[in-house]
Amino acid sequence: VNRALSSVGGTVAAACAVCDVIQERRQQHGEESSIANSSPTWSAHVAGGTHHAFYDRGEGFCVFSDIAVAANVVLEQYPDIVQRILIIDLDVHQGNGNAVLFQGRDDVITFSMHCKKNFFSEKQSSDLDIEL
Repeated sequence: VNRALSSVGGTVAAACAVCDVIQERRQQHGEESSIANSSPTWSAHVAGGTHHAFYDRGEGFCVFSDIAVAANVVLEQYPDIVQRILIIDLDVHQGNGNAVLFQGRDDVITFSMHCKKNFFSEKQSSDLDIEL
């Protein structure tokens, strides 16, 4: 339970940290400043990537989708900074949970590159799937 919760919390914290830095730069230098908008800002969370969780169940070792929670949080809390999100999933298994969680949404695009014959559950449709 602690691992599942801290994984989600860590990914949300990493995503929000990037948005907070951008927001602070815009406040200090102005909305359209090249300093506010051009400097690379990034964050990472190595314990995340739980891409097999669905609305109603977990799958594999994924209880919750930390990526989906973080994406929804930043879209809601930082609408002036984040309007669209691209999820790039490069795991050996397809990011089937995120594919389902974001189906039909224009604000989140799911891209999964995965092994063609390594599915432990039903394959879902991401916005873009590349099978290797």
